[in-house]
Amino acid sequence: MDYQLKTGSEFSSVDPPVVAPPPARPLHIDSVGRLPPSRSMRIIGNVLRCVAAVLTFVAAIVMGTAAQTKRVVVLDDSGSPVTLAGTAKSHYSSALVYFIVINVLTLVYSLATIILYQASKKAAMAGIYLPLTITDLLTMIFLVSCNGAASAISVIAENGNRHFGWDKICVSVRRYCAQVAVAISLSMFATVAYVLLVLLTIIALHKRL
Repeated sequence: MDYQLKTGSEFSSVDPPVVAPPPARPLHIDSVGRLPPSRSMRIIGNVLRCVAAVLTFVAAIVMGTAAQTKRVVVLDDSGSPVTLAGTAKSHYSSALVYFIVINVLTLVYSLATIILYQASKKAAMAGIYLPLTITDLLTMIFLVSCNGAASAISVIAENGNRHFGWDKICVSVRRYCAQVAVAISLSMFATVAYVLLVLLTIIALHKRL
């Protein structure tokens, strides 16, 4: 509606022009995973992979060499002394063997990805970034599972289980149990490195959305 004000000049009210908002930038979700990692992410990722490689290497060696023999002298029915020997080895437990295998595989995978990140060009990394991220997550899951299995064996060796009639063996083979505990601790720190690696990747992908 038009109206006039007679105050020395004439005015007419006009509706302001409607300005259309700028078109939204299209977001292609399928292309987010193909974006190559930034330089800082590559550096942090390589550092975490190096830490995980060193820790899993030492953990596999410590666990693989965990062994101790305990000799006990007892008397037989005739009263003669008899020496009995018992050996505790990590290879006797399937859970500890699983621990060694997973840590060795994590070592190989960590070294392979470090070399791949260093050798590949930025454009080539765009195609394998998402598969590597998924493999990092699977590696973390396997590390958690093997540490849990080995920890269960370590707790039973330390405390026994009277319900199943399992005796405490760490009272006799302290060095063996100490090696197992050290190996598990090192592997857990490697797991933390891969947890941080996965979290950083998720944060980087979230910033690109």
